[in-house]
Amino acid sequence: MKKTVLLLSSALLIFPQTVKADITVSGRVKLFTSLFLKQNDTGPYFIHDSGEFAIKRIETRLRLSGFLSDKISYGVRFDSFSQPDALFTAKSLPESSSLGAPTLAEPFDFFLYEGNIKISDFLFRGLDLTLGKQRIQWGTADMVNVIDNLNPVDFANFLTFDPDYFGERRPQTALNFEYYLSGFTKIQLIWLLSRQISPLPADFSDLVTGGLTSSSIRIDTENKLLRNTNFALRFATVLLNTDIGLSYYKGNFNLPLLCGVTPVGLTELEYSYTYPQKQVLGMDIAGEILSAGFWAELAYTIPEDMEAFAFNERFPLFEGPYFKYILGLDYTADIGTGIYLNAQYLHGFFDEADYSGTAESLFGFKKGMFFGEIQDFILASAEYSMLRENLKIKLGGIVEFGDHESAFSFMPSLEYKIKDTVSFQAGGFIVSGSETNTKFGPFKNDNILFFAFKTDF
Repeated sequence: MKKTVLLLSSALLIFPQTVKADITVSGRVKLFTSLFLKQNDTGPYFIHDSGEFAIKRIETRLRLSGFLSDKISYGVRFDSFSQPDALFTAKSLPESSSLGAPTLAEPFDFFLYEGNIKISDFLFRGLDLTLGKQRIQWGTADMVNVIDNLNPVDFANFLTFDPDYFGERRPQTALNFEYYLSGFTKIQLIWLLSRQISPLPADFSDLVTGGLTSSSIRIDTENKLLRNTNFALRFATVLLNTDIGLSYYKGNFNLPLLCGVTPVGLTELEYSYTYPQKQVLGMDIAGEILSAGFWAELAYTIPEDMEAFAFNERFPLFEGPYFKYILGLDYTADIGTGIYLNAQYLHGFFDEADYSGTAESLFGFKKGMFFGEIQDFILASAEYSMLRENLKIKLGGIVEFGDHESAFSFMPSLEYKIKDTVSFQAGGFIVSGSETNTKFGPFKNDNILFFAFKTDF
């Protein structure tokens, strides 16, 4: 992978010298850090002292984009993360690599986030092809889309509570054909060259096994065959000043689902996980009425007919097909420079599904847990800008409704633009409500305060 990245970087720097090509360089340098506001000795997700850092990292983005000709453009983005703290293990000191790189003293990750080429009027007029690693966004909702199936959720960064990564999805390698029937109507066909798999947080395996050495995990994987690739189709148009989309996705769940428990010996349990296949029929609309914007998405999910097992019992994993949907409104109130209001009603978070009654009983699936049953949420925010729009204050929150329990996650923030390209951001993630039978309630003792400096160029 490192050799591929270096060759691609060199090619992009050399290639513009051999052809007439425009190149634009942009990016970001960001310092993000967060602190736990109180002590938590029991978890279940984090154990920490009051005032302990939750995360400290420097994020760097570098994007190269431009045109190789009138019909061919490209875009490449490299991301890196580094942290100032050395990594210690129980068995080794923070040693360098054999070549002297301070891999443990100065932890550093570097990866290709996105890299693609777009060919306009491919084969014939009106047909565009984008090939490579790319973000293909479907849906009209704000950040939380129930039909956005082509790019898996970045679950690892979701739990950093960095607001830039709430609802973040990872680009995938695909061939994206877009045929424009008119200026506002198009048909889109996408072939994804692999299954969509979400990045998981560090130590996730220990989390799902409760940290027990007597437990182990088994992953059901597939061979890399042509039939084990995914594809999608979408039709989009405008009718009566309303954006309308109809979509179909044939692929897989991008988060691992528990499908079996097997005793091994007298005391050990083996937990089996898999990425089941699914089909999703989607519809989305967006428009405006009386200066208020509105949007809606509906996803009808047809999971594969999968058999799960627990000890000697076999049973269906899913109850059958199920719906997810989201409804939203936004409006800018004419107060001062304008207060932007946004509210959404969500039925079904990205990690939720409709499991069979036996799976609920034997695996413990329920509402109010990650990878659990479908439940309802209200997401709302208000934003106000002042000081010539250099200072933005935002009050946001999520209310979740489980079985007879609820929790509220409050996410205030302010952002001050120091210079045109430099800004400072501060905020928090504060949870109240029931710690049981809710998804975010267990984070009640993990409230954080975060700070960020960003420089965009």
